[in-house]
Amino acid sequence: MPRARAMSEPDERQLRLPVAGTRYVEERNDALLLTVKEAAALMRIGRDMAYSLVAEGKIPSIRLGRHIRIPKASLIAHLQAEAERCHGEAS
Repeated sequence: MPRARAMSEPDERQLRLPVAGTRYVEERNDALLLTVKEAAALMRIGRDMAYSLVAEGKIPSIRLGRHIRIPKASLIAHLQAEAERCHGEAS
């Protein structure tokens, strides 16, 4: 039988602690720019595939120095346009 949690005890699924040796970055759903890794996760594709799509110009992206960033709004609009082009009106 699982033990009851006190109301003030955080749910372990909600609490994300940094792992030793890694950088801790708080996830934000309101970010305007995504990393390629974040965009890949959003599209549920692999990181390498996302980098290939960026290199081919199939995903809208910008460079900030050595960093590649993908505008979230542009990515969503691009995916919706591609879905409409391939399958008619997207939901």
